[in-house]
Parts: sequence; C-alpha cells; structure tokens
Amino acid sequence: MSNATTVERAAAPAFGPACLDATPAAARAFVRASAAHPAAPVVSSPSVSPPSARPAQRRFLVHIDIDAFFAAVEVLLNPSLKGKPVIVGGLPHERGVASTCSYEARKYGVHSGMNLRNAYKLCPQGIFVRGSYQVYQAFSDKFFSILHEYTPDVEDASLDEAYLDLTRCRHLYPSFSGTARRIKERVERETGLKVSVGVGPNKILAKLATKRAKPAGFFEVEPGREEEFLRDLGIESLPGIGPKSQVILRMLNIQKIGDLWGLPRTTLHSIFGLGGDDIYLQSRGIDSRPVVTSAIPKSVSRETTFLEDLWDRRLLLAHLAYLCDRLTLALRQGHCYAHIIEVKARYSDFKTEGRRRLLITPRQEMGDVYKIAEELFLELYSGSRLSLRLVGVKASDLVRARPLSLFEPYSDRQERLGAAVDQVREKYGFGSVLTMREKMLEAIYQFEKKRGFVLKTASLTR
Repeated sequence: MSNATTVERAAAPAFGPACLDATPAAARAFVRASAAHPAAPVVSSPSVSPPSARPAQRRFLVHIDIDAFFAAVEVLLNPSLKGKPVIVGGLPHERGVASTCSYEARKYGVHSGMNLRNAYKLCPQGIFVRGSYQVYQAFSDKFFSILHEYTPDVEDASLDEAYLDLTRCRHLYPSFSGTARRIKERVERETGLKVSVGVGPNKILAKLATKRAKPAGFFEVEPGREEEFLRDLGIESLPGIGPKSQVILRMLNIQKIGDLWGLPRTTLHSIFGLGGDDIYLQSRGIDSRPVVTSAIPKSVSRETTFLEDLWDRRLLLAHLAYLCDRLTLALRQGHCYAHIIEVKARYSDFKTEGRRRLLITPRQEMGDVYKIAEELFLELYSGSRLSLRLVGVKASDLVRARPLSLFEPYSDRQERLGAAVDQVREKYGFGSVLTMREKMLEAIYQFEKKRGFVLKTASLTR
C-alpha cells in the first residue's frame, strides 16, 4: 500500500511509561498526575514518577498452556506415535473437525477446527484418532491440582490452559520468576506433558508471552520492556483481531502491533466499534481483568455432527435426548441451574437455526430440560424440508441455586433421582443408565459402557 494512505495517525505511540502496571486505572492516574504537573517531564523510572501515578504494586501473572494437549496425551499413552503427525477428533472419512493436532501435523498446515477431510488432504500420512474426553479430563484434573498448590488465585481458561496470580503470595516466594519455572518443571514431571509458560503483569501480556514461549518454553515480559516486547508482534497475535479485522488493518498498512500505536483510539472505535477500544488498550499491553477463581460458566453446551444427514424424526430426537442427558450431567457436576435452554439445528445446506426459551425457574433435571428442548427442536424440524447434519442443545444464564416457588409445593424428588443416577454411572459407567429413546442410537454408534455412545463431536464424546 502506498504512503499516500489518508489515515489519521497520532503524533506519538502513547504506550505509557514502564512504571505503569499496565492497567487502565494506572494509566488514568498517570494522566491525572501529568495534568496536575504539566511542566513535569514524562519519565520511565518508578523512582522519579509522580507519587499519584505510582501503582501500589506490580502484578505477577503466569499463563500456562499444555502444548497440543489431546495429541500429547495420545503420544504419552502410545509412545510409538512420538514424532508422527497425530490428529485427534475423528477418522479422516468421518464428518467433524480436528480437536487438536501435534506439531508434526501442523507442519503440513493442519490446525485445530479444520475439517477432518481437509486435514487428510493436507496430511494423508497423518494418524487420526477419535480420542477420549474422560482420559483428557483426568490429565486436566492432575494439571490443575498442581497449580492450586502454589496459589489460590487460579483461573481455568480451558482443560489445558490456566492463569495464576502470584501477587498475593509475594511473601511466600522470594523469586516469582523462579517459582514460575518450578511450576513448569513440576507439571511436566508429574504429568509427562510439555507446557509453555508466559509471565507478565496482566493477562494479555502473559498470554502473548506464552505464544512466544511455544513450544515447551518459558518467556517473561520483564518490567520496563513491555513496549519492546509488543512492538514487532504481528497484529494477528492480539485475541481481538480476527481474520476479517486483519484484512481491514492490512489495507491500512498495519502489519505489527507497533503500527497500531499510530492510530488514535477514535479511529479504531470508528472502524471496529467497542472492539476498537479493546484493540487500542491491548495493543499497549493494558489489561485490568482479574484472575477469576470461582466464576460460574456462562453456558454449557453439547452438540454432534451426524455420520450422515438425518431426516428420521425418532433418530433426531434420540440424539437430542442423549445430548440433553450429557448436558444435565455437566450442570449437576457444576452445581448449576439454567435459566435459558437453546436448541440448534444445522441443515444439509449448512444453514443453521436456533430456538431458545427463558425459564422463570432455572432447571438442571434431565426430564425437564429434554421436554423443553424437544418442543424447541420440533418447531425447527416441522418448518423444514431438508435433512439435518447437526443438532445441539445449550444451557445458559446459569446460577448456583434455585429459588423456591411460593405457589408450588417443594419437592426434591427429581434432584435425588439425578444424584442417584450419577452415583450409578460413576461406579458402572455413563452407559449403564440410559432411557429407551437414547438406546435407539445403538443401531448407529459404537457403544461403550464406560463412555456411552461414541458420537462425532468437535469436542469429543462428553
């Protein structure tokens, strides 16, 4: 793109002095101090910054991510796969996407979320495996149990990814950096899996540091070097900049994060709306999000792509019942109740539609959730002449407790029934207790008493 591009640019990158703790609150404090002392020079040393601009203390956050988690577990369980391109999520002739792939497979262009058939075209010598969610969950539990021994401030971002805030443990660890390295060493020793670790004063910098550390490395954004670290990173590194946003920015000759510093916040806001404000802050390493240790998940969902397009109403409802069973199990395990139940259907022409219902009284019982989901699904099914390739159910607006109704007699029968079923399944396997409608799936899928039916889903059988 030529230099004649007419884009308003700021006179200075306005990254901010290194003494800031990379939070908006600190940035505002510095701005206020600068306004109160206009003659004072902008400084980058904490020892000479205005008193009102000094942060109380610099946070120390650790981001830790297991490298190629599902694939790494498969290699650990089967050492003969070491060094080979492993793709987890299904077999190449099946529908679905790759959940995870090894670094050897990534060299061929395969990546998570890629259609399995496309993955096979790129890497025909790849080893495709369906995987086992229960096995991965066991490794994840071990992973998080180790992390919780170092600090109570642990946020599980996913099965294989976490943020740790060591700031409150300042008096326990003489060296935060040394502690972070010991955590990495212990996780790798006790799980047998390689992890990448990034360290920074907030989530965005710690996350970007982990990307720099991959695979199996350690990288710390040192105090005062935030600007140096960010300047030459590609714009695709920021989580808020997806493929469409990248196209727009590259048209403006914005290739690296440092290039973004020349765009005023108003310009980014006019292009991307509220997302532009996030890009402005994150590109400068400003992130005040706390590490959330006990948050209720926003939603829980279960969906599956069929082996072949389906039209048969009974089989579709059998899939829906099984997904509701899996969904309500997750709700009970998380001690959550749902105010919103949503059903999704994808047709053979790839058009996707959904229906949702708001519940005054939140639910977690299989019978109640399936009844609602069935009604919503039939609304979609009755209005279409096309077969379906995917169905899913989702519970959202979750709460930890269900209020008692003033006008209905209280009964905990359904909750006790659900707890009893969970106990049986814990001992004998999920497939030990199924409804007659669910058992119709025996004609289609492989059945394992421990795991239940092995459906084709992007997130594996859960």
